[in-house]
Amino acid sequence: MNVLHAVIFGIVEGVSEFLPISSTGHLILTAQVLKVSQSDFIKSFEIAIQLGAIFSVIALYFRSLLKDWRIIKRLFVAFIPTAIIGFIFYKLVKRFLLGNSHIVLWSLLIGGIFLIVFELLHREKLNVTDSVASISYSGIFQRV
Repeated sequence: MNVLHAVIFGIVEGVSEFLPISSTGHLILTAQVLKVSQSDFIKSFEIAIQLGAIFSVIALYFRSLLKDWRIIKRLFVAFIPTAIIGFIFYKLVKRFLLGNSHIVLWSLLIGGIFLIVFELLHREKLNVTDSVASISYSGIFQRV
């Protein structure tokens, strides 16, 4: 990997992180297009550049999080199922799914179709909340 590759990875990450698409999937595909092998260094580099986006979100919402502990508690409760599923399926995902360009392409296609269909079928409910802090704990796990 050279400096040009690093710049291209940075641009792909910067553009795709704040869109409702998988920045990780796009980084995997970018590596394939640039013919950069998925070595441990490349995987670590992809994680490192994603940390920049994570830190920017933290910086953006830092004051909101510090002001209201209800938000932190709700985020933690919402994170628990994801963490459990992640720990259970970590080896399976890492071994068979992550880095496989066919899986990534199909996932992006199916995920994109799901988002389009959801957007077409979604109707705003009257009891919509404007704040994360006002979401009930049971509302975190309710289906949309």
